[in-house]
Amino acid sequence: MATSKPFGVHDGATPPARRRLAPEDREHQILQAATAFFARKGFDASTRELARELGITQPLLYRYFPTKEALVDRVYEDVFVRRWNPEWEEWLADRSVSLPERLKRYLKDYARFVLRGEWVRIFIYAGLSRGGINQKYLARLRERHFVVIARELRHSHGIPEPRNAQEEDEEVELVWAMHSSVFYIGVRKWVYELPTPKNLERLIDMRVDAFIAGVPVVLKAQRS
Repeated sequence: MATSKPFGVHDGATPPARRRLAPEDREHQILQAATAFFARKGFDASTRELARELGITQPLLYRYFPTKEALVDRVYEDVFVRRWNPEWEEWLADRSVSLPERLKRYLKDYARFVLRGEWVRIFIYAGLSRGGINQKYLARLRERHFVVIARELRHSHGIPEPRNAQEEDEEVELVWAMHSSVFYIGVRKWVYELPTPKNLERLIDMRVDAFIAGVPVVLKAQRS
């Protein structure tokens, strides 16, 4: 004799109905999945494959993001812009705190922002196929952070002002070299799959101290 099953229990033959998501929840789901998807496969991967991973149709995906470019732009906004901490500029410019302490505080917080697998891999993939993403981000980083650090370094150590554009570019390059050494830790971990320092904060302290000990001497010698 057939036995009745409690309401809501399925026998495996008929899958349960998929719960309908509110539009804003579906958009968020697509955006998060797209971020992880592009971090794994790069920006050349197709939206058809992304839709298949999400278990939705490509037309439904395009209802929320009408083109692949629109989806990539939203990934950029979510990963690179929305999580940007506006306090970084304030910390770097606060002359009531010594410059080494400002740099250490800033770089330790910045490291928490960038040294995540998705962030590093998306940034690398973007450089290979979507240069505009990197260019926008690096231009922002240069004007809001590197130029400020160079200015504060001149103020703290009595370094003469750059006499021309070339000297200014060289100054920024030295800042960039110190700054990018922190990002490269993430490349070693998430791209090369190599061991990384266990005590990141101690390493940042040492890199800042090395920068402060060396760069002012070099710039003063060049401009004397």
